[in-house]
Amino acid sequence: MRQTGNCAIFGVDPQNCFGHPKGGLYVPGGEKIIKPGNKLIAFGKKYGFIMMFSADWHLPNSTHFKPVGPWPPHGIAGTWDAEFLSGLGIPSDPYSNAPFVFFKGTGENENGYDPFEGHGIGGSDSPENMLDEYKIKVLIFWGLTTDWGVKTGVFTACRLAPKYGWKVYVAIDACRAVNANPGDEQKAIDEMRAAGAIITTTEEIINGRA
Repeated sequence: MRQTGNCAIFGVDPQNCFGHPKGGLYVPGGEKIIKPGNKLIAFGKKYGFIMMFSADWHLPNSTHFKPVGPWPPHGIAGTWDAEFLSGLGIPSDPYSNAPFVFFKGTGENENGYDPFEGHGIGGSDSPENMLDEYKIKVLIFWGLTTDWGVKTGVFTACRLAPKYGWKVYVAIDACRAVNANPGDEQKAIDEMRAAGAIITTTEEIINGRA
């Protein structure tokens, strides 16, 4: 993996809403993705990999939120809650010069679980088109949350893999789960593996053992 330039590292929703104790939908231990996430970011920068990020970017009246939807308000566009975790080696503001940020859940009736549903600033481009344009063959996922955003993105990547020739990895130590129901995290891991993803760790990726 280290020798190829056609690799993308996809950070799914590493935002305050999920990874900060004061976030709108804080995931216990969510802040612990920062250290392995930074290792992946540094690794990607060192070898010239494509760096991608998705971000929940909801409207305040989104049906994704209670009482209509299942979740408390979180990731509302333009708020602190929607910013990237400040300890990561990327700008905290998704509208700044962080590379390849895709916004999702932007419509009133959009849940925005799947990072592949995201779009660039002003509605431009999509993750699928960008990965195709750069002839990506290796795709590494990490971020929040294991049992929602990461899992859904991995499912889409595995479904598209035969078309584009992608090999899909998940750096599981750089992920955390909501675990709304006991066992959701392990279930998500098992489902991603069954879909064709390679479940691995940051250290295995960095040291060429993945």
